[in-house]
Amino acid sequence: MWRFWIDVGGTFTDCLALSPTDEILERKTLSSGRIKGQARGVERDGDSIWIVDALRTSDVEDFWKDWSFDIVDEHGATTWSGKVLRSHPERGIQVTTADGDHEIAVGAGYELSSELEAPVVCIRQVLGLAMSVPVPEVDVRLGTTRGTNALLERKGARTALVTTQGFGDVLHIGSQERPHLFELSIRKSQPLCETEVEIEERIDTNGQVLKSPQAHRIREQLQQLLDDGIQSLAICFVNAFQNAEHELLVEKIARELGFSQISRSSEVAPAIKFVPRTQTTVLDAYLTPILQEYVERISRQLGNPRQFRMMTSAGGLIDARQFRGKDSILSGPAGGVIGYSQVAATAGFPESIGFDMGGTSTDVSRFGGELEIETET
Repeated sequence: MWRFWIDVGGTFTDCLALSPTDEILERKTLSSGRIKGQARGVERDGDSIWIVDALRTSDVEDFWKDWSFDIVDEHGATTWSGKVLRSHPERGIQVTTADGDHEIAVGAGYELSSELEAPVVCIRQVLGLAMSVPVPEVDVRLGTTRGTNALLERKGARTALVTTQGFGDVLHIGSQERPHLFELSIRKSQPLCETEVEIEERIDTNGQVLKSPQAHRIREQLQQLLDDGIQSLAICFVNAFQNAEHELLVEKIARELGFSQISRSSEVAPAIKFVPRTQTTVLDAYLTPILQEYVERISRQLGNPRQFRMMTSAGGLIDARQFRGKDSILSGPAGGVIGYSQVAATAGFPESIGFDMGGTSTDVSRFGGELEIETET
C-alpha cells in the first residue's frame, strides 16, 4: 500500500510518498490546487490549441484531461479560459474553447485547475492517475494550517454562544489579561462568535441544579438564531463540567431545529475554568464546519480511504472523521516539532529550535529534550 505524509500550508502543500517497494517520492504544489505553467510552444489544431511546456513532460498521458485551463496576465487575472481535451507528455496540452479564434502567445502564463484539493492532486501526480481513474486504497497522514489560517483571517462559520444568563459578556471581559498592561487606550480583540444568547439556568459548583431552563423558551431563542443565519452553536454553561444536563437539553433542541454544527463545552473542554472553557468551545464551533467540509472533501476525492489521519495540535494523529476545530490550531506547527526534533536528535542534538516560514504565517518552536503539553495558550 502507498503511504503519504502531507503538510498543507497556507501557500504550498508538501507531499512525501513511500511506495510498496520502499521508493520515496516528493511533490510540492500550491495549496489552492492550481498548477501554474508557461506556454513554451503553441500549435493550432482546428478549433483547439496545443500548449507545449517542459514542466508537463513528466506527466502521464491524459492526466490533465477535463481540467480547466486559464491564460493569466502578469497580475494573475484570467484573460482567456478553456477546457483540456487531452494531454500528452511529448505533444503537450490540447485545449478547446467556444472562442475558437483566440490566439495564445508563446510565453503566456497559464493555470490548470479542478475541483480536487491540493493533497489529492499530489497523490494523483505521484500515482500517475488521471481524474477518471479511481485512487486505490492508500494510507494518508495529513497536517494542515487550514484551521490556523481560518482563525487568523477570520474566515470561520457564523457562530453564536449560548451561555448562562448574566454571562453573555464573558468573552468580552475575558481574563483581564492584555499585552500592554499600562496602555490607556485598551483595544480588545473581537470574540469569534457573532452573537450571544443567555439561557435562564444555573447549576452550582457541586453539580446541583439551582434553576432549570424552560424548553419552549430555548426553542424560541434558538429559532431566532437560525432565522438570523447563524450556522454554528457553542454551548457553554457555568459549572457544566460538573453536570451537563442543561447543555444536553440545549443540544437536543438545537439538533431538532436543524443546526448542523453544535459544540458543547462538557464534551469539547470539560474543565473547571469557565473563560478558557468558553473560548475553546466557541473556537471549536467557529472552525469545525470549515475543517469538516475540507476533510470530507479530501476523503471523498480519495474514495473514502480507511486509513486517513490528521495531525492534531498535541502532535498526535487522529482519525480524520473525528478531527474538529479545537484540534486544528497548531496541526501544522505540531507536525513540524515532531519532525525536526527527531531529525535533530538523530544528528546528535537532543535540544533544538524550529523556524518554519510559510507563505501565510511563520511558526517558531523549541524542543527541550521532551515534548511539553500545554492545556492553555
